[in-house]
Amino acid sequence: MEIQRISLQSLKEVRLRWWVFLAILISMISFSLLYYLLTYVWPNPNTVFAAPQLLFFGVVFVGLSTAAVPVAAYLNHRFSKPERLQRDKTRLLRQSSWVGLIGALLAYLQLVRALNWAIAVVLVGIFVFIEMFFLTRD
Repeated sequence: MEIQRISLQSLKEVRLRWWVFLAILISMISFSLLYYLLTYVWPNPNTVFAAPQLLFFGVVFVGLSTAAVPVAAYLNHRFSKPERLQRDKTRLLRQSSWVGLIGALLAYLQLVRALNWAIAVVLVGIFVFIEMFFLTRD
């Protein structure tokens, strides 16, 4: 009985390592595409939602989301209970998606010149409270 539990736990650890490895790989690809966009593609100044801007927001979302997966995996491994994977299987994806969404939202607000420190702090606080609601609902 103990051998099966250890092997299942090690299987979950291996699966988590693959998630982290793939997230790092995708984030490196996303940030290299973001570098290419920022250095070689000229935005259309007449419209806010032209193709380069939409590609920029998509790449920022994917890059920040996948870069946040290793951090979220470490923090969840360090501070949460061991049975968290059985209860909430999408926790890593949800938490890293919050990071990508807040990053893309702040980039959009900066693009339309409506971003200041107060708005950024309030938006981050809202997302933190939403995640706290998800974590405490069990």
